Amino acid sequence: MPMSAELAGVGDGARERAVLAEARVVLADRLGCPSGEALQHLIWLARDLDLELDEAAALVVEGDRAVAENPDAPVGGVGRGAVVAEAPPAAEPVAEELLRRVAAADTAQDAVILASVQDDPGARAVLDASLTSAAHLVPVRDADGRVVDFLYAGVNASVDDLFERAPDELVGRRLLRIEPGAALSGLFAAYVRVLEGGEPFVRGPFLYSSARDGVTRASRMTVRCVPVRTGVVVSWRYLRGEDRMRWRLERAERLVAIGFAEWDLATGRITGSPQMAANYGLDAVDGTLVPDELGAVIHGEDRELISEGLRTLFARREPVEVEHRVVLPSGRQRHLWVFAEPVLDASGRPVTINLVSQDITRRRGVERALARTRREILRQQALNAQERRVTATLRRAILPDPESGGVRRLPGVRIAVRSLAAESEARIGGDWFATRSLPDGRALMAVGDAAGHGLPAAAAMARMRNGLLGMAYTGRSPGRLVGWLNDLVGDLEPAATGTAVVAHFEPQSRYLEWASAGHPPPVLLRDGRAGPLAAEADPLLGAVPDYDYGTNSTLLKPGDLVLFYTDGLVERRDADLEDGIARLSEILCECEDPEPDAVLDRVLERIEHDRSADDTTLFAFRVV
Repeated sequence: MPMSAELAGVGDGARERAVLAEARVVLADRLGCPSGEALQHLIWLARDLDLELDEAAALVVEGDRAVAENPDAPVGGVGRGAVVAEAPPAAEPVAEELLRRVAAADTAQDAVILASVQDDPGARAVLDASLTSAAHLVPVRDADGRVVDFLYAGVNASVDDLFERAPDELVGRRLLRIEPGAALSGLFAAYVRVLEGGEPFVRGPFLYSSARDGVTRASRMTVRCVPVRTGVVVSWRYLRGEDRMRWRLERAERLVAIGFAEWDLATGRITGSPQMAANYGLDAVDGTLVPDELGAVIHGEDRELISEGLRTLFARREPVEVEHRVVLPSGRQRHLWVFAEPVLDASGRPVTINLVSQDITRRRGVERALARTRREILRQQALNAQERRVTATLRRAILPDPESGGVRRLPGVRIAVRSLAAESEARIGGDWFATRSLPDGRALMAVGDAAGHGLPAAAAMARMRNGLLGMAYTGRSPGRLVGWLNDLVGDLEPAATGTAVVAHFEPQSRYLEWASAGHPPPVLLRDGRAGPLAAEADPLLGAVPDYDYGTNSTLLKPGDLVLFYTDGLVERRDADLEDGIARLSEILCECEDPEPDAVLDRVLERIEHDRSADDTTLFAFRVV
């Protein structure tokens, strides 16, 4: 693009913006409103005059009347006395000129004009007969005889105003002072044509807007203007109440996807709300639905349901309910609930049918999802119950039953065991214990816990216990045994973790050698005092590959009692593990009977642990 043309375009744009800004100022001054509201009035003016916005702005600023050179042109080829369906007028007269005159007009003679108006029975008759708002307007002319405004000479009792002004606030006032929107909407020009041409005028419904003290209000309205001897009578009706009700109803219909319709059996015409058409995926013209179009979108498998419903309705003259599917243009199916109620004439024959439809696709989708979820839950419950039965059976098969003498005696000690599965079958876990007399005369004692619950934990528990019992016959130290056990757990499939404490007791020397892998430490009861054996904290099984676990050594005395246990005995959701071990030590100190069985019974009685949450295993031995 040449530089000169580019500069010219920039200059033209700047001029248009300047003219638009000036027009906003001019209109704001004339209407007594903010500039933002004046811009909206300018937009309406351009729309009503069928002009571009910059052209309308130029008219306001410069008073250009080129578009109004033929103000006397007839509206249409109709005879006198006919009602003219009037479109928004062109620029006759130019609205901005009217507003300028309104702002500058001298209203001192208005009272004189009203006083000079002769009695007009025709105007009174129209006012009294009108069921809507009506006003008798008399013309105000300038020195040249042109109509520059109208005066409210009278109003009826039904008068309605956008700003809720009373009748006495209108009578005696000028139209354009009260309703500047009459100029911007072209109504004033239409009233002048009725006055001068004698032909009635009707318009609407259309959107009308006016302003007062910087406040703009709008409503759809209908207007009718007829000539009388002393001026014109205008009747109007604001549709804001109907529009508000229609908007509320349509919004409510959309929110709940309910549509309404009426089927006239005489004409076959179905008149329905927009949502009725939307439910069927159709576009209604003026709210009219074609029965054949409705039938075409109904799912083929459901058409017999509709036919049966209609037969029942006509045969019994009673309402019917039907649920059916429709096929949308996209191919997607929609579920509709339809209620049909016949309206009968005096002879009992149906003349119309009131229809209600609701889109229940989402509800049916939710119901299907809930049914599917319920089936999945029931199947999972059955699987879980079976798994719990297998878990409990496996646990009983692997672990010796202490009550039936299944725990082997060990040299140099008296032992007692309590192995309690969780009361909640779903929480049965992987607690285990093991005792063996080794070939070299030492006693092997171990307690462990495979992480988790259910069958996976029970399977891991079986592998840990059986693996340890096999490795124990090597005679290696507890630390070495726990290290091997760590390697075994690390190789399990699926992956598993766990804790364990493994000990050797040498009855001749009374030394207790033990190693722990993330397990609560053993508690020693000696001479009425109890506390956990000190040791370095080593990681749990399966957490750190090839870890070198240390072996701890404790010299025991005759009468000492050592308690091994799993975390289910001392863990609390509202307390630290150390607090649970401290509470266990206090209970041990209170035991009067030193025998292992009595001690374990006392501990279980006083510890108040949660039997439903986890397995609990206790193993106690007393040095003899």
